[in-house]
Amino acid sequence: MLGQPMGKRSGVPHRQEELGKLSSEELLIELQRSRTRLSIATSTKTAKQWEKRIHWLEVALASRE
Repeated sequence: MLGQPMGKRSGVPHRQEELGKLSSEELLIELQRSRTRLSIATSTKTAKQWEKRIHWLEVALASRE
């Protein structure tokens, strides 16, 4: 896995161009996964990261409508 940053889950979008490759259904699934992760966040820092990701995903989904 050379060239891939540590700590990144494969198959999960981390950049705008990766997000563009997802179907709307896949985007909704990723949004639900992120909301689940937010609900079990163990620190304020982690919760903030999930909130930012959820916002990013919601904006991407809204721009497709």
